[in-house]
Amino acid sequence: MRILVPSVAACAAAVMVTTFGLSSSTAAIAVPVSPDISATPLTDIDADGLDEAGARASSESTSTASNRGLVNVPGLLRAAQDTTAKNVSAAPFAPDSGAYGATNTSLTDSSENSEDTDAPALGDSSDSAPDDDASSDAGSSDDGSSENAESTEPAETDSPVVGSVKEETEDGVTIAAISNAVDVPSDNPSVVGITYEGDAGVSFEVRLKSGGEWGAWEDLEIENTDEGGNGTEPFIVADSESVQLRVLGEAEAPEKTELVLVDPKTSAADAAAVQENQPVLPPQEDSADDSGAESDGAASETAEAPAAEAPAEGEAAAEAANASATEGASVQNAAYVPGSSTVQNTSVKKVKKPKIGSRKSWGANEKLRKGSPDYAGSVKAAVVHHTAGANGYKAEDVPSILRGIYSFHTNGRGWSDVGYNVLADKYGRLWEGRAGGVDKAVIGAHVAGYNTGTFGISVMGTFEKSAPPQKTIDAVNHAIAWKLSMNGVSADAKTTVAGKKIRTVVGHRDLGQTSCPGAAFYSKLGGMRSAITKMQKGGDTPEDKKDSEEKEKSKTPIEKKYDGNEKALGKPSGKEFDIASGRAQKYENGHIYWTKDTGAHIVKGAFNKLVDEKLLKQIGFPVADEKGGLKDGGYYQKFKKGSVHYSKDSGAHATTGILQKYWKDKGTENGHLGYPTSELTVKDGRAEQTFQGARLVWAEGYGTTEFSPEGDINAGVEDLNLRDGGDTGEPGEGPSDEPSAEPSEEPSEEPSTEPSEEPSQKPSESASPTPSATPSPTPSKTAEPTPSKKPEKTPEQKEEEKRASIIAEAKKHLGVKYRWGGTSPTSGWDCSGYTQYVYSKNGIKLPRTTSAQRGAGEVISAKEAKPGDLVWVPGHIGIVSETKGQMYDAGSSRTNTSKRSYDWMVKRGAVFIRVV
Repeated sequence: MRILVPSVAACAAAVMVTTFGLSSSTAAIAVPVSPDISATPLTDIDADGLDEAGARASSESTSTASNRGLVNVPGLLRAAQDTTAKNVSAAPFAPDSGAYGATNTSLTDSSENSEDTDAPALGDSSDSAPDDDASSDAGSSDDGSSENAESTEPAETDSPVVGSVKEETEDGVTIAAISNAVDVPSDNPSVVGITYEGDAGVSFEVRLKSGGEWGAWEDLEIENTDEGGNGTEPFIVADSESVQLRVLGEAEAPEKTELVLVDPKTSAADAAAVQENQPVLPPQEDSADDSGAESDGAASETAEAPAAEAPAEGEAAAEAANASATEGASVQNAAYVPGSSTVQNTSVKKVKKPKIGSRKSWGANEKLRKGSPDYAGSVKAAVVHHTAGANGYKAEDVPSILRGIYSFHTNGRGWSDVGYNVLADKYGRLWEGRAGGVDKAVIGAHVAGYNTGTFGISVMGTFEKSAPPQKTIDAVNHAIAWKLSMNGVSADAKTTVAGKKIRTVVGHRDLGQTSCPGAAFYSKLGGMRSAITKMQKGGDTPEDKKDSEEKEKSKTPIEKKYDGNEKALGKPSGKEFDIASGRAQKYENGHIYWTKDTGAHIVKGAFNKLVDEKLLKQIGFPVADEKGGLKDGGYYQKFKKGSVHYSKDSGAHATTGILQKYWKDKGTENGHLGYPTSELTVKDGRAEQTFQGARLVWAEGYGTTEFSPEGDINAGVEDLNLRDGGDTGEPGEGPSDEPSAEPSEEPSEEPSTEPSEEPSQKPSESASPTPSATPSPTPSKTAEPTPSKKPEKTPEQKEEEKRASIIAEAKKHLGVKYRWGGTSPTSGWDCSGYTQYVYSKNGIKLPRTTSAQRGAGEVISAKEAKPGDLVWVPGHIGIVSETKGQMYDAGSSRTNTSKRSYDWMVKRGAVFIRVV
């Protein structure tokens, strides 16, 4: 990498100018940091870059990038857009010369014979060969060999062919250009992005290398606004060693495609800036006075339900009142009047200004800015963004990242300033973006065609799969509530911007062809509108919320359980009290019992009449509330060491220990024993309990025996079957486990299969009388017949059975989602993870990667291939199915685990492998 730095004299001069006359206490904050913008020479498709592990790997973004329009639901609330990502009028931007000049890198592919191949559209269901191409495998090898690399091309040569031969990803998308691995700063985050000229019929992707391993390719979205040249959004790089970029979608990259890498450096003042800008939770007040004071209140509750639709309260477009572009950074705008929005709503209460870190605090070099800020007449709507890139940055990294985004926007993209009005980090802090005063209607550069009259706020990171932390969402809500309330704009309304009707709080994707602010973050907008509207209506203050939270924290577990169950339980009677090894509270219609291990649970109705301290000591405390749906309208409740069952005919009775285990083995209430009709009694080495269908008696040395429920002995019903409880029914082998009030096992979840617990050696005495009937003498044992010996299976028969079992296992998991690097049917898998799992279930241990699996067996011809054999090409593997010409495989996120043709693999020189 070649780092462009100013001369020593220039550096010295810059330091003198920026620090002269400052005291030591202020210099730490005021001195701007000089970011470096580096350039890495690239020529077409870089051979070394193409040789990097996974360089050809497919990615989910290759399909979504070609059809961004599909992510822009809800369509009724979106402005009509030209679906092509282009800016024909944008002239090439010539970076300023000097200490902050950007020197960029050409990524244009000059291949003459390349063909145009668009990335597959989102939702494309065609079975063309490129879509059926295998996705990259988790076990990528770095040895560079064709056979061992997990994401290799089918070429047999020692090095990749570049230049006149069209290069493709594993799923058949043309690689227009690819860079070598570019080293990034190790001590601080950096920012990377792309600039280009003309139309962009391509998509851009970036990936990071960390710990010696490349991550997955990620889409680097095009972000064209109303100023500067064409390019992508800034991508944050953190905790990484290298970055690599590629251009996909047609034979040639756009004209003058360039990679811009910003090293924003670190500063001793960064940590102090973060410390001073501690996150402040949203305050609210009824007063119309907006003093801009910073508050330390608690966060407001964020609702998850979308806000209700509200009619627009104004249709006229905001008029821009631009300040004169005088020299320097001074701002003058006599025409600006806060609260002049055309959607002003007198019911919207003013919200106090949140704490926002200044540009000076994060080290913005004002020399990078061009001209003076422009202003709109008012702010009519807020647009929510994300910056894209790493989410793993540290708090003290934030000022550095802000400088990187600022430098990329100004030096890389040619904008007059950073595009966003305010930025938020994942720690709940807010930071000033574009200069001109956060309390004014500064026109930003954050969404093409809608910058005038909108407030752009961007959260630092990527939020496709998970939303920002709640504290960050709270900070964003606070900033929007404050900004819109200055203009009397409700977050639950519609307005007109640039001639289009939109909601007053929208995501970037509602106004442009982009996935920003990410699917997970976008899903939170409905709840955010509700929370913002609540603040604007003077709802619960953070202090109220804090008091409520403190009150909630002071509640006992029993009191928390009572909340929401007041009607079912009635009023409490007395205070909480100790019972057995836990706590309880009596109510009009039941009790709530609690221990630290079991939690708080309700006992009511017939169960409430049965449960007392004695029973709690025997079967433990409840571990769940009662459940119904059993036979004959019965219901049950689980306790730590047993359960209680009820039916209209039997009443409520508890079961536990060895007799509960026996009852479970016989089908619980669904078997011939039915519901219990008496309590368990244990005395003199014998336990018994009566059920609807029989009386069960357990005696030491004899096991469990069934008798008539009336007490008459039924000969020959002694249970001689081996069971989990250890009953053999055979004396003379040592004492059997005796039932007890303290068994060790817990019952199962389902009522029909309630397990019983193993009892201790010495049963406890029961107050219940011993039934008059006694167990019958041990019946004589019947000799078991000796089974005849089965004929030995031939090797051929064993092989056929093995193959049939492999096919059955493969079929069982059809539909399991594809996940690169996965090995589980529950969380998803890739091709080699799927084959490894299926074969392991049949006693065959395969290695993890496709290349290693290719070497795990014997190479056979296609004609010899049988169901259960493997079919392999570099980077992909599948299981030959019972249908000729088809296989089972986990191909890609489009096909997931499916049965399909392997003809495309044969055309690429497929190898068939036998491991059975």
